[in-house]
Amino acid sequence: MKRLSLIALMFISTLTYNANAQEATVNEKLTEVNDKINGLTERLATAESDLSKLTKIKVSGYMQAQYQYFENPSIQPNNYFSLRRARVKFTYEMTDGVKFVLTPEFVPGNLSVKDAYVVLNDRWSKTFSVWMGKFNRPNYEVEYSSSSRELAERSTVIRTLYPGERAIGAKLEYNPVNVPFHFQVALLNGADGITISNASGTNLNTTENKDFDNYKDIMVRATYNLQLGNFGGLDFGAHGYFGSYKSNALKTLSSDYTTIEDVKFGDAVKRNWVGGEFQLFADILGGLSVKGEYIAGKNASIGYSPVAAAGTTAAIPGVANFQNNFSGYYLYFIKNLGKKNQFAFRYDYYDPNTDISGKDVTIAKYTSVDATTLRSRTSGKSDLATSTFGLALHHYFDDNLRISLNYDIVQNEKVGTTSGVSNLTEDYTKADGTKVLKGLDYSKNVNNNLLTLRIQAKF
Repeated sequence: MKRLSLIALMFISTLTYNANAQEATVNEKLTEVNDKINGLTERLATAESDLSKLTKIKVSGYMQAQYQYFENPSIQPNNYFSLRRARVKFTYEMTDGVKFVLTPEFVPGNLSVKDAYVVLNDRWSKTFSVWMGKFNRPNYEVEYSSSSRELAERSTVIRTLYPGERAIGAKLEYNPVNVPFHFQVALLNGADGITISNASGTNLNTTENKDFDNYKDIMVRATYNLQLGNFGGLDFGAHGYFGSYKSNALKTLSSDYTTIEDVKFGDAVKRNWVGGEFQLFADILGGLSVKGEYIAGKNASIGYSPVAAAGTTAAIPGVANFQNNFSGYYLYFIKNLGKKNQFAFRYDYYDPNTDISGKDVTIAKYTSVDATTLRSRTSGKSDLATSTFGLALHHYFDDNLRISLNYDIVQNEKVGTTSGVSNLTEDYTKADGTKVLKGLDYSKNVNNNLLTLRIQAKF
């Protein structure tokens, strides 16, 4: 009997041990599974967080490949293929009212940053926004995207006043909620894209992110939109530029080539202009638009003071600053041809010097009293006005692919003649190396016509 009891006790102990062991094993497996689930949950949470960030990034861009043929015999080679633009735009909206924009340019041999700025939007009234970084200057044709523009390049007056289109600075925008009014005011470095050379010919303004001087320039632009019922809409407005360059010379010459004033090194050389604009959009005959802008004011270029050559005490004559009164305008006519084609015409005119006419070029002259310290200056090709008739035909394969044929007919202001001899001629070299003396005669029209065939892809 005692033996049976001992056997039973041993059996019960074995069962209890096995049960406890199985329970421990189950608990370990449950813990392991729970750890795996917790780890998976953490990874899913991390992935969800990363995905949430990715959904805040928008990527777009476009590429323009083209073939160009130049009719001017002095341009060699006179035809070639090129990649005009290749840009990718990254927009990151990190939170409501905050946006970062970065646009690199991938043109071969010239990797650069076109846009890099942050935008802070007013969360309360939804009216104001503050921009800071590198962005488009406040002007209609400048801000109108190169991927949407109806002619291959911007008008002459805009390319002259705003080289590179962008500037580095800060901008405040005002857009009232229920009023079709838009106002911009920007504080900019001002010398972006400008070449400012010293006596040795070195560009003092090579580093884009570093300001050339202490002067900051102000730009303002205001526009208003009118709805014209079923006919369409009319936008109109004005913009102004108020800035200065730092003088590197002791004289400033005016564009009449007779007025010269004394200045000090570091004085402000003013650059001020204003312009008016309009854009008319009409829903008639399949859709058309007429757009234009006029700009006039005073521009400037910087000279330099006399500098002695290395190892000598003799100074070369300096060059005076130059202030030129100018005017320019452009006028577009755009007509849709069905749903896939579009025709565009633009006339643009730019006169870099309104103080003298073509017959005065090479005749109007500033003669320095002391030629050892300041060079004389004669009016020349840079004072001639230019008018351009631009014609373009576009075919849209879809919203993302466009092929364009653009032809620019360029007319130069003609100079006068003395005893039947042109006052302004230039030599040029042919493709075979033959030099043509006085081959370009500016008493006649110099052929600068240009044909451009371009394919554009967007995404």
